[in-house]
Amino acid sequence: MPPDIRALAEGITRAFNAGRTGDLAAFYAPEARVVPPGRPAVIGPDGICGFFSDIRAQGFRDYAVEVGDAFARDGVWIASGRWRLAGPGPEGPHQTFEGNWLNVLEPGGSGWRILVHMWN
Repeated sequence: MPPDIRALAEGITRAFNAGRTGDLAAFYAPEARVVPPGRPAVIGPDGICGFFSDIRAQGFRDYAVEVGDAFARDGVWIASGRWRLAGPGPEGPHQTFEGNWLNVLEPGGSGWRILVHMWN
């Protein structure tokens, strides 16, 4: 697995946890899609940054991610792993949510950029 993928995941985690959701644009390709569970896809870095800004505004914090697997195919990398996030939920204001994530990444600029970001 290229070390850039792990560094990309760590960079996203640091930016989100610091509340710098505008910085997330640098991690996504111009035509990127975020596909959250049960919602329509969010397209493009500006929409994606706004989506994550809304999540922060709702009180979600302490994002953590683990890279579990990655493989290359036809010039892109497919990476997956586990995520965890704390925030408000049906059982109170401080619940922990977790699940699996999947990214499709392409080379670009100064490293890898996300084309598709999905989770459950």
